[in-house]
Amino acid sequence: MVPAGPAGERYEDLAESNQTRIVLEEPPRGRILDRNGEELVKNRVALTISADRNRLINAIGDPRDDVAEAVLRRLGALLDMSQKDIITALTSIKYSPIRPAPIKIDVAPETALAVSEHAELFPGVVVERLPVRLYPQGDLAGHVLGYVREINEDELETDRFTSYRPGDVIGKSGLELSYEEALQGMEGWRKLEVNARGTVLRPLGDQPPIPGADLITTLDSDLQRKVEQILQDGIIASRNEIHRSSGRPLPSVGGAAVVLDPRNGEILAMASYPTFDPREFVGSLSQEYSRYLFPDLEAGDANTYGPAINRVISSAQPPGSTWKIITGFSALRTGQITTQSTLPCPASWGWGKRNWNARNEGRMDLAVALMRSCDTFFYELAYNRWLTEERELDAGNDVEETYAAVAREFGFDDPTGIDLPAERGGLVPDRAWKQWYWDQTKDHSCAEAERATPGSYYRKLMSELCNEGFVWRGGDPVNASIGQGDIQATPLQLASAYATVANGGTVWWPHLGKTIRSADGERVEQVAPKVVRTIEAPPEHWTELQQGLVDVVMGVRGTAKSPFAGFPLDTIPVAGKTGTAEAGSKVPYSWFVAYAPADAPEYVVVAMVEQGGGGAQTSAPIARRILDAIYDLPIEPFAAGPGNILD
Repeated sequence: MVPAGPAGERYEDLAESNQTRIVLEEPPRGRILDRNGEELVKNRVALTISADRNRLINAIGDPRDDVAEAVLRRLGALLDMSQKDIITALTSIKYSPIRPAPIKIDVAPETALAVSEHAELFPGVVVERLPVRLYPQGDLAGHVLGYVREINEDELETDRFTSYRPGDVIGKSGLELSYEEALQGMEGWRKLEVNARGTVLRPLGDQPPIPGADLITTLDSDLQRKVEQILQDGIIASRNEIHRSSGRPLPSVGGAAVVLDPRNGEILAMASYPTFDPREFVGSLSQEYSRYLFPDLEAGDANTYGPAINRVISSAQPPGSTWKIITGFSALRTGQITTQSTLPCPASWGWGKRNWNARNEGRMDLAVALMRSCDTFFYELAYNRWLTEERELDAGNDVEETYAAVAREFGFDDPTGIDLPAERGGLVPDRAWKQWYWDQTKDHSCAEAERATPGSYYRKLMSELCNEGFVWRGGDPVNASIGQGDIQATPLQLASAYATVANGGTVWWPHLGKTIRSADGERVEQVAPKVVRTIEAPPEHWTELQQGLVDVVMGVRGTAKSPFAGFPLDTIPVAGKTGTAEAGSKVPYSWFVAYAPADAPEYVVVAMVEQGGGGAQTSAPIARRILDAIYDLPIEPFAAGPGNILD
């Protein structure tokens, strides 16, 4: 980054006469560390092939003579670069014409040796040592840390990067991008007197570069490593299981896990699978690795992403029954039920919708409905609320769509604002959204209706969407009540919402930055935890939700009782919720959210597996092992088996 004042101007503008030149010196980029001071990213010296542009090219960028053309040809063969790319590097305005311009950074030692030992074949070419990013922990936390690359033209045109120049290296993703301004540092400069040939006569002054500040994060690198391994092992093991309701093997194409502190919003671990290695971005990214990172995915497949996607913040999917805390809290808020109210839990409801286990379980209160994850209980709540709203609208009155409003109060629909780029906000549907969506899609629906076979189901469906797709029908809130239909949420949003339940109403800002510290340690800036909002509710409402979640894990009939068999629940009580989200013709998404200790929460854990089957089948065992890791308990290997479809 170019500093303010005279040192920040291009060296051409800084020259006081033809005999004065300014050479800019890059600062070392700041380190990224975990909460205990373990280095996650630092700098190392990389072998670099550089060249004197004045000896190889002329003013218009062509080879200066036959000798220079031969050197460029040899360099191209040695570095596997085209002559055009070499000349582009040589003419970069980032570097002064009186210093060698880097052509390729981080070359192999044998490449550097070839230049050094055959200097007669490479006049004007030198081997330098320049700082590049080093990852002492390997590929650990790749999605969180991100990577750095050279700035592009589009970025240079944005307000954020107005003080940068072509050739500058910037954070492109993760914390490297979020904390770019702190990590970048300030360029230094040297003023030199030169003669007409560009030979340096003497130094006239200098200002050393200021290294970038260090970023201390909230991550625990030891826990991060264990969470990544557990998530990977759990996903791979689950592919040997069968989803009982379909008889299909579990594809388990990817997943995510996050550990959050419900007392302050600090993130202790964040894992996304499949992952990537930020070390691959040092130097030139190979075409093979680029294809791995950004595969040509099937158009319209919203359930599978490439490894570059951080699923914790960027994969918004139906959350299944983990959403039932929102429906239950909304019903308490509207006065539809109290903590003492009971409703039936029949095997089926309304127009053929069934409970997940197709059983009539009798009457129950909200806590038991959460423990048993009774779908029909929540259908009834949502449908009755819809009827009330429809009557109010028919009477000409305005209505507050409380269920959607409560979801937004918990932090759904909008991004959480975490200090990472590329976060998605999810979706909370309501009447206004239905109207908006119809406006966007009606032309397509009408065209499809015209093309469809007369009398076919598809034609009837498209005709209805064409003519009445804006109508908020009873089935919309009914589907949403159990986290299905158009509802979408990210794992981080669910972690934040369950943290709010665990702590009794405080919505914290989820964050990864903890401290920004200058390289000399003299300046320290804390990244303070922030309360986003407080959700007001009687204490008994929180207690009802909390009791239901405790019983999911610790109750005799809890849907997550089996995955926690053998866990020391007597000393470390755990609350949680299973979720199995239907995904059209695909195998369902598997979710599990937990917090512990249930009586004084310190950790919230979310695990999600794309097309991973039942919540208790795949994600709950992953979350349980993450809690084992948190409490330094033995971590049992995943055992492949037929699994189950407990919601």
